[in-house]
Amino acid sequence: MKKPLDGPMSVMIREFLSVFDLAALLVDPAFYGIGARRGLGKPVVVIPGLFGSDLYLQPLNNWLCWSGYKPIQSNLDFNAGCLQRLSAQIIDQIEAQLDDDSSSFALIGHSRGGSMAWSIASHFQDRVSHLVMLGSPIASMMASVETGKPVAVPVGRAGRSLMRMSSAIRHILDPDCDYPTCGCPFVSDIKRPLSSRTSILSIYGRDDSLVPKEARVTEGEILEVSASHVGLVYNPEVYRALAKFLSNDQGAGQGAGYRSGAGGDTGL
Repeated sequence: MKKPLDGPMSVMIREFLSVFDLAALLVDPAFYGIGARRGLGKPVVVIPGLFGSDLYLQPLNNWLCWSGYKPIQSNLDFNAGCLQRLSAQIIDQIEAQLDDDSSSFALIGHSRGGSMAWSIASHFQDRVSHLVMLGSPIASMMASVETGKPVAVPVGRAGRSLMRMSSAIRHILDPDCDYPTCGCPFVSDIKRPLSSRTSILSIYGRDDSLVPKEARVTEGEILEVSASHVGLVYNPEVYRALAKFLSNDQGAGQGAGYRSGAGGDTGL
């Protein structure tokens, strides 16, 4: 039996309703950093999801700034195509923004950006103190790189459409990309355990029709909120969770040794 939000039109309507999350966020004191511990200038890299750019993440970057953090944008105009090419671009942006500063920084990634954030955290190891993934199909991506082929998951029609579109665009933008069998640095990084000093927070939406439970991470701190896939970026409860998580800088990470159980190459 088809789920109520399984069809592409139903999913589009639900995602459009994320504007109400944004409206609620704009009147919430948490959005303006009121009552939260200051970030003391800690750098936080923010990575958009599939087909996205830094533009739709501007409220999150504003909140980081108002809360005393130093937001670093991904510098991606369009998150689609070869994951290695895009991750290398973000790594270059991080190194340029930090300007030889060897202090720790945090990573926040939405959807596909969260999977990229995991790989980048693996690349930098101890330098990444916090890793936050918002609606990210990380278990799915890990299953793909471990088996060398896409693994089927029970995604809805909208999710399957996005998967096909993502693959088609990758073949156009990066025809030489042979993910996940390429063995590129992205694949190597995502297979390698994170530093034990990297703390992990994964936040998922109860109304997310694009990332199934089988594709979700099962390690670290996990939070489920009432939000759609896109709505996670604007949900006030997410911002309160981020304030609490990022302010804990003890480095008692939970990332080492994680391996996925099931999933598929959703590419979201």
